[in-house]
Amino acid sequence: MLIKEQLVGLWVSVPTEWDENGDFDEKTFRDEVAMLMSVGVNGLYTTGTTGEFYALDWEEWKQVQDAFLAETAGKIPVQVGANWFNTRDTIKRMRYARDKGADAVQICFPGWMEMREVDYDQFLIDCYQAVPDIAIIHYNIARTKKLYVADDYLRVMPQVPTMIGTKAAMPFNNFIELMSRSPEINHFVGESYFPLAHQLGCKGMYTSWTMMNPTFFKAYYQMCVDGCYAEAIEIMKRMHRWHAEAIRPLIQKGYLDPALDKPFVEMGGWLPGTRRLRKPYNSLNDAEMAELRKKTEEIMPEFLAYKP
Repeated sequence: MLIKEQLVGLWVSVPTEWDENGDFDEKTFRDEVAMLMSVGVNGLYTTGTTGEFYALDWEEWKQVQDAFLAETAGKIPVQVGANWFNTRDTIKRMRYARDKGADAVQICFPGWMEMREVDYDQFLIDCYQAVPDIAIIHYNIARTKKLYVADDYLRVMPQVPTMIGTKAAMPFNNFIELMSRSPEINHFVGESYFPLAHQLGCKGMYTSWTMMNPTFFKAYYQMCVDGCYAEAIEIMKRMHRWHAEAIRPLIQKGYLDPALDKPFVEMGGWLPGTRRLRKPYNSLNDAEMAELRKKTEEIMPEFLAYKP
């Protein structure tokens, strides 16, 4: 079981790969996992949003985890996304992940309908009580219609002692409050705020951008660990410009999460994955991909400079 002290550094999201028929492409997925392990990141996780958990039925989800956990066994710490749309089936996925050897699970709130505050708390408590022998990372994202803030975690943490961290997909002012008032668990951010977050005590980042250039992102992380914040913040400023000029226009068109993460893989040029998403979702077309690459070359050329 993963412990808090191991939950540090760069944890990379592994996309779920599809073949031309829209079925799980296990060979490409396994190759991608093996290549990501080889670059020395701190951990890997699967079947979050990048891994399109919502697009997998139960049998396919198991197939993904079987491949992931067989490929990573004993080689690198891993988390399995056990997210689903009700408590029972979230617990079912947690138990499967535990039994197959996962170090931790990520779980988000069932997000189709809003719930009462007490029901959000009870969801986490029920998951812990049903599977008390695996570490829990709470995927705290507004898409589930509830963002936990510090008061929420302070209220529920004593009843969920295996919750060792969060993936804090939230505005940075909310993150400041989390770090200030509930530092007992490890709250992770994404790439573009890490130099600021690290100064507040953040231990790492959940990252899809690392799939473009792991050498660059490992150095970016190490700058912060070494206290070279001025240099890291200058990079962060360019990341924000890149996001504003290259990514935000795509988001405004309706492209989200794996529709962007998979083009990042393609731009990096060293992993075998494709832009394919499971329908009804679609990724960038060739013209949009070319414009993204052009903007990236202009603003963040380091993203495209990885040499295996």
